[in-house]
Amino acid sequence: MDSVSFFWSFFKMLAALAVVIAMMIGAMYLIKKYFYQSPATAGGSAMIHVISSCYLGPKSSILLVEVLGQAMLLGVTDHQMSILATITDQEAVEKLKGIRLNERLLPVSDPFSRYKSLLQNFSRMRKDR
Repeated sequence: MDSVSFFWSFFKMLAALAVVIAMMIGAMYLIKKYFYQSPATAGGSAMIHVISSCYLGPKSSILLVEVLGQAMLLGVTDHQMSILATITDQEAVEKLKGIRLNERLLPVSDPFSRYKSLLQNFSRMRKDR
């Protein structure tokens, strides 16, 4: 009789833990999606748009930025920011704007996409057996 009671108590505890963890993950997702917006994206009509960024190493990166219709390539470190190049060719600037607009039209990345793909691969492996 004690083993049955222990089993159901353990099961209830695991179910409660799963519900709490699911609520925490859901709250994190909602907070990230609706409440956290960088100042550049919050207004929607900002004059500075980061088109692309590339991480180079600890505290250093290269940014491609559009400011008032002009594209600039910036080098950023923890101590300074410098302009590496300025793109003045209007055709190139329009092409970069088109790339940025196409990226905005893509669906927002799902934070659980990695786990979904792992589960899909696992299910395919099981079917192949």
